[in-house]
Amino acid sequence: MLVWTLFISAVIVFLALDLGVFNRKAHIISYKEASMWTGIWVSLALLFSLVVHYIYKNGFIENPDALTPTEATLKYITGYLIELSLSVDNIFVIAVIFASFRIPQKYQHRVLFWGIIGAIVFRALMIVFG
Repeated sequence: MLVWTLFISAVIVFLALDLGVFNRKAHIISYKEASMWTGIWVSLALLFSLVVHYIYKNGFIENPDALTPTEATLKYITGYLIELSLSVDNIFVIAVIFASFRIPQKYQHRVLFWGIIGAIVFRALMIVFG
């Protein structure tokens, strides 16, 4: 349970940093800035694979499948890359939604951020009550 608490806390901190610190002012995000942030978040996700390896190596979570630390790390990286590739279609859907509602580029990050927060909250509610 401690691992999940730490993970969820880290996600909340990263979301707060994203909107509260790094993107406090609404602005048009350039390709250079978007590429930089993409590199940062992908690097953090891949660095998290070291955390997965460490957690499995030291037995901090239950391991009913008896995965070795390397197997667990490879499963995490594989899952991450699959989710990353599957999320590409969301970019096109979001672009169509922004265009159809005529959301100014200046506010698109903020609208997307709050949409993600809403999705997380509703998923959590469905898990708890479903």
